[in-house]
Amino acid sequence: MTNILVTLRENQYGDILDEDSFAKLCDLGNAICETNLPHDREDPFLDALKRNQAEVVLTCWGSPKLTLKVYQANPQLKYMCHAAGTVRPYVDRECIDSGLLVTNWGTVIARSVAEGALMMILSCLRRTTPIQFEIHLRKGWRPKGLQNEGLFHQRVGLVGLGVIAQELVRLLAPFDCEVSAYSPHCPDQVFERLGVSRVTSLKGLFRNNRIISVHASNVPANYHTINAEVLGCLKDGGSLVNTARGAVINTDDLVTELKKGRIWAALDVFEEEPLPEDSPLRGLENCLLIPHMAGPTPDRRVDMGKLAVENIARYLSGEETIHRVTVEKYDLIT
Repeated sequence: MTNILVTLRENQYGDILDEDSFAKLCDLGNAICETNLPHDREDPFLDALKRNQAEVVLTCWGSPKLTLKVYQANPQLKYMCHAAGTVRPYVDRECIDSGLLVTNWGTVIARSVAEGALMMILSCLRRTTPIQFEIHLRKGWRPKGLQNEGLFHQRVGLVGLGVIAQELVRLLAPFDCEVSAYSPHCPDQVFERLGVSRVTSLKGLFRNNRIISVHASNVPANYHTINAEVLGCLKDGGSLVNTARGAVINTDDLVTELKKGRIWAALDVFEEEPLPEDSPLRGLENCLLIPHMAGPTPDRRVDMGKLAVENIARYLSGEETIHRVTVEKYDLIT
């Protein structure tokens, strides 16, 4: 039987890998569980792979990183099945370039994150943060002079049109929004299939939409692309939502804009996490702060495990795996 090294943490069993999925995994091969491998040390991972002669390794949040050194020391290793999304902290690019098969969760959690983005958009429009400040902290009722608004027939701009943004487009459909996106690498066919208009510049996107939802990856080219100049294009009363990565937005520039009281924001991700106690974002009543919890919600993490087991079954039967991470995808995704 094929040896499958499972490097999930103890709390991920029953959550990501439930009893049914684990039983199916055991039917596929010899599943060997190593729950205490450190993320930042090579040798324990190298030894575990070699000792168990693992051909497949199942990884997730907190798993050790598969460096080129570890990979080259384990020629029997053919497939890394990553149950989560971002693979950069968990495998060196050179491993994929050298022939290692790598897959991730692909689109399986996109709808959960899109659901979180929709909630944050609605929270901005309905002004939930200042209302909660008023009711909970000041023991008041309706904040004086506060005007909220709805989502129906709004103009929504998307920074990036990857799988999460595409799911958000579907969730926006009942609101009859006019949706456009800035996504240089996304093919025209995707725009056409979703009925989304292409915008060729960030400034144009911010200038022409009242609501902006950020879905760009955390690659060097996207660092601080949303800065003072871009933020200044957003109309008064506009809303900015970020469920992607904090470094895409220049935090200092955003704080400056928010302190003017001109726009609204909802942030799930930050340049530094956890958010420092003295962060100037704290206490801003026109900014909803979420501690990196947009998705997937715990009740849907089981989908991650099901997909991982399905992909391992595909690999072992000689079928093509889904959501393969190529070198090209590695360079683009967060």
